[in-house]
Amino acid sequence: MTAIIAKDFKHGNNLQIGEFVIIEAGVTVGDDVKIGHRVTLKSGTRIGNHSIIDDHCITTGACIIGNHVNIRTGAIISKATIIEDYCFIGPGIITNHTKHVNHGRSHKIPDVQLLTYIGYGSILGSQASILAGVIIVPQVIIGGGTVVIKNILERGVYVGCPAGKLSDISSDYLMSEPENAGRMYRSTEMMTHLKTYIPNLKLTESP
Repeated sequence: MTAIIAKDFKHGNNLQIGEFVIIEAGVTVGDDVKIGHRVTLKSGTRIGNHSIIDDHCITTGACIIGNHVNIRTGAIISKATIIEDYCFIGPGIITNHTKHVNHGRSHKIPDVQLLTYIGYGSILGSQASILAGVIIVPQVIIGGGTVVIKNILERGVYVGCPAGKLSDISSDYLMSEPENAGRMYRSTEMMTHLKTYIPNLKLTESP
């Protein structure tokens, strides 16, 4: 057996799927989606149309991945993450879902999962790390190895640890975007879906 796929897995037309793939219950993907080798999609993952999930990628729980999203080799998309359309997620990217690891600690440590939101058309460079609860507005470029620890609310190029703005984005990288960019997957339906799988989800505020 080269794949373990839940019986209720729902997908659109022209799905391409690699070997040694695990797809858990409650996963949905759209049309023209490509899933590479050794990919794991955990319960509640939703993927839109015309998206690519490359080899060795993992989702760790319920998350929303939009249309025309390109997620490259070895990326880890945590539960409670939303990625809007036309984003590029570089190799080895890690998003996080909590700031408070309470493993073996006092019950006083908050047990919450924080919503992480990556805006339309953003580009995240290889091995960047995105802290839980961060909002990134549309059309932001995050350099390779950058650590994003707080909201990025202004379009631009960001690098470093912690991330700081390096420059504006050149006109070559700018693209037209829908009016609801930056909030396109904040619908009641999407939030209800996430909270079904993540009861202790804490929603971040819109920028």
